[in-house]
Amino acid sequence: MKNIGKLLQKITIEQWSIIDAEYVKSEKKTDFRCIGSLIFALVMIVVQRYYGQSNTFTNNFGNLITNRPFPLIWSHLYFTLACLILFFVIPYVFIRIVFHERLRDHGFTLKGISHYMPIYLAMILVVIPLVVIVSFSKSFSEHYPLYQQAGDSWGNLLIWELSYGIYFVVLEFFFRGFMIFSLARYLGSFSIFVMTIPYVMVHFGKPFAETLGSIIAGIFLGTLALRTRSIFGGVFIHITIAWSMDILALLQKGQLQKLF
Repeated sequence: MKNIGKLLQKITIEQWSIIDAEYVKSEKKTDFRCIGSLIFALVMIVVQRYYGQSNTFTNNFGNLITNRPFPLIWSHLYFTLACLILFFVIPYVFIRIVFHERLRDHGFTLKGISHYMPIYLAMILVVIPLVVIVSFSKSFSEHYPLYQQAGDSWGNLLIWELSYGIYFVVLEFFFRGFMIFSLARYLGSFSIFVMTIPYVMVHFGKPFAETLGSIIAGIFLGTLALRTRSIFGGVFIHITIAWSMDILALLQKGQLQKLF
């Protein structure tokens, strides 16, 4: 137990202390850019929730795509496009105008993750077996893939998974890039926990275990993002697990086998 306690302290308190020393320097504790970043992030989340969902497209434009290829996937592509604009493009403009910084200054770089890759791989090796176990539950196969027609054809599957992957890139950038790096200079390691609150909330409506797990994921990936100064370790984990969940769900339903 003593060794476990030391390990927990090493991967939490010690890492957060390093983050505080690296990021919080001469910046003021209260600043327009700090407050503005928080309010801006919340506005983007609210707009996405009310106007960037798949049903927004279906309710307003569904009748326009009934005769197009893969008619049911267009609402999901709209969701990804809305997230791309609200969680990546507009925050990038905010970063340039308010902070006068570049994407790489907010974690959009591969530099820095190689040293921590064993940690990311270890996390995947821990989570994947749990996903395999959960995949046998009825609720899992009913919920995934989120695009229920993904297993109808290779075209459906490939378009969906590409869109799904893009979504995780912009999601990681928004929470573990824009939010974390905008706030860390003022809040230090506390920025991780501030970010985790809205991050968990965007999981509302998903299975309970996944939503609960997003608390741990938010803290863990936020810590690693600040330590590596890159979001792409989190992107790698998210996409690997998400695609694995879809594949397992399709296997459980017998749909993947029919594609071969």
